[in-house]
Amino acid sequence: MNPDVVIIGAGPAGMSAALALNATGARVRMVDEQNAPGGQVFRAVDRVSRERPENLQLYGSDYARGLDLTGRLLDSGVELSFSTSVWDLSSQDSGLSIGLVKGKQAEMVRPRHMIIATGAMERPTPFPGWTLPGVMTVGAAQTLFKDSALIPDSRPVIAGSGPLVYLFVHQMIVAGAKPAMILDTGPKFVSPSLWVDLFRAMVVGSASLLKGQSWLRDIKKAGVGRVTGVSSVRAKGENRVQSIAYRCGDKTREIDADLLLVHDGVIPNTHLAVAAGCVHNWSRLQHCWTPVLDAAGTSSKPGISIAGDGAGIGGADAAVCSGAIVGWHVAKELGFIDESRYLSETRDYRREFKRLSILRRFIDRHYQPLDYFQVPPDSATIVCRCEQVSVGDIEKVAALGCMGPNQGKAFTRCGMGPCMGRQCGNTVSQLFAKYLDRDVADIGHYRIRPPIRPLTVEHLANLD
Repeated sequence: MNPDVVIIGAGPAGMSAALALNATGARVRMVDEQNAPGGQVFRAVDRVSRERPENLQLYGSDYARGLDLTGRLLDSGVELSFSTSVWDLSSQDSGLSIGLVKGKQAEMVRPRHMIIATGAMERPTPFPGWTLPGVMTVGAAQTLFKDSALIPDSRPVIAGSGPLVYLFVHQMIVAGAKPAMILDTGPKFVSPSLWVDLFRAMVVGSASLLKGQSWLRDIKKAGVGRVTGVSSVRAKGENRVQSIAYRCGDKTREIDADLLLVHDGVIPNTHLAVAAGCVHNWSRLQHCWTPVLDAAGTSSKPGISIAGDGAGIGGADAAVCSGAIVGWHVAKELGFIDESRYLSETRDYRREFKRLSILRRFIDRHYQPLDYFQVPPDSATIVCRCEQVSVGDIEKVAALGCMGPNQGKAFTRCGMGPCMGRQCGNTVSQLFAKYLDRDVADIGHYRIRPPIRPLTVEHLANLD
């Protein structure tokens, strides 16, 4: 029997939405590529609590809070499909359809409604040498830390900006390790134009800001070097990273290192929403695509809602609020509850989401992406890792008359590799906009066609 609602993504937003819908009697099926609930922020929290409870302290109190959410989901009776990928989804006049694949089995599901809760992804950061072994993102390193308790046994250099940089460095220090240096690409000081936003953020979120200050104090006390105002980074080496060159002001310096961790903020993971045909706008502030939604997370496509960071970056607490609001709203739209109960059940969530949005506004305006990472100036820099397409290759096809990323595919295969443009999409759109002297919004993004994930002939033969 087809479920009433399929929720894609078992992170904070997806779990919160599932619990809300389940409370109304709706038949809910949740799918996720991981083998357990939690998403990235609460990754493996249930397993860690059972197998490595001492590590909960290493990951911090925010991580441990995920235990309540995952525990309630696992006890809820919601149909859970883990280690499951989405290979197709569409919204047509005939209704919704979602193609799923697990192991060797593929199937089509036709729910009355779907909620996309795919969360965030790290913003791609192409720069010279980023494809060398020994270069990875801070988020990837933190995933290894949470999933397998792995921490770098060398002293890495960490380059980038944003709260995740300092959270991970602090986690390293608590775990008994520390990086060689932090190359902070963010601003040295809060701009006077942001003082009003900072004041408002302090009023509604002083605890979060004070926590960040405590991280900085502990990092300084641990003797970790920190350089601010870094404007460019280059990884150098023959077969792997051997040194990091960086520019600060008018001086270029170099430091020996065999591991470089990079982070330039997070952006909504919009791949599935784009594939479904949901309308997206380009955010000039955060240099990313965001879906066009109403206050209850309803997209431009009938029967599709989007919750959590996939709707716009807000963080884990905001994602819980967003998921609950979307879940209760979908229950109302499907006739399981009335307007009065929807307003009653979501009142506190809507109030808290508004409060958290004030804090997020300051973070987004203060930690803006680095131009050097968004539009790499070096023509030899690889943009599409799957197909080894460089900045120069994009520039050449733009000069030939290609008007955007979709036409550019025919000449370069950029965006046609295994990741299907997930990693290069934002960069390619911005490069075309630069070379054609047009708005990124006018250039557009890749059209995503099924199969969204690699599918074999065996999968199609086994299609249920």
